[in-house]
Amino acid sequence: MLGALLVILFLAFLVTEGLVEYFLGQLFDRIEKLKPYTWTLMYVSAIAGVGLALYYKLDLISLLSQYAQLDPVIESGPVGQVLTGLAIGRGANFVHDLIDRFFPSKK
Repeated sequence: MLGALLVILFLAFLVTEGLVEYFLGQLFDRIEKLKPYTWTLMYVSAIAGVGLALYYKLDLISLLSQYAQLDPVIESGPVGQVLTGLAIGRGANFVHDLIDRFFPSKK
């Protein structure tokens, strides 16, 4: 179960990062007037992560409590889903920073 959870998280990071980069990242890189606002991509990633977590009802806190066999198990809910979405959004930025560090784009 933990392996599946890690795969889901990794894919969520990549999907969120891919969506933000595909729809906005290139615009911010190529349009001079938008370049000062590239910091907003971090918040867009967070919003996308929260949106995906809410849509798919992904709650890592609940999943981890089930995996750890806590008694009582923490039920899935909107707070856990929002926190999971924020983690996914931050994870997307982390993956992006990692990719930029080891595979810099040619400018």
